[in-house]
Amino acid sequence: MKTVVCFGDSNTFGYIPGTGGRYTQDVRWPHRMAKILGEGYEVIAEGLSGRTTVFSDYIEPYRAGIEQIVPVVQSHAPDALVVMLGTNDTKTRYHVCAQEIGYGMEELLLRLRTAYPFSAVPKVVLVAPAPLRCKEGVEFSTESVEKSRQLAAIYEDIAQRFGCGYLDAGQFAILGEDGIHFTPQDHAEMACRVAAAVQALFE
Repeated sequence: MKTVVCFGDSNTFGYIPGTGGRYTQDVRWPHRMAKILGEGYEVIAEGLSGRTTVFSDYIEPYRAGIEQIVPVVQSHAPDALVVMLGTNDTKTRYHVCAQEIGYGMEELLLRLRTAYPFSAVPKVVLVAPAPLRCKEGVEFSTESVEKSRQLAAIYEDIAQRFGCGYLDAGQFAILGEDGIHFTPQDHAEMACRVAAAVQALFE
């Protein structure tokens, strides 16, 4: 059996746009992907709202993915890891450009390798998050939207250099009324696309 960990933010957690609630398990993409993959796979959802690649602050503490990736993979010993982060990195308070977000993702992937010093590192599917479609607000600005649009090309380059599978959620995600979070349709499509990408890792 193959173990797959889905390491992401609120769109892996299942945050409902507009209400702030959480989609039921049967809507969330990791659970739907598990059904598609079938009995040969175990899928573990590790979604945390506000999670970033490497950036942290006192408003939302304990959100830097780089600080969590090693204990997560050591706890679950996955064969594959699906990583979708970067949206929260575009928040105005972090004051970083899209390329710096890419550097953060590179550092997270490098940190992953330290969790497996004597054995094979799990295979990775790197997912570029869907570009923001939100209006100017307290956390996200028009600059945040522009940064989010640049991530797909940056992540594709990282995936090629690190030997990861790659998926661009911006190619299909509609996003809900807040312009940040997945709709149920997005979760369904994400499940299908990631399942295919995971299966391709083991072909």
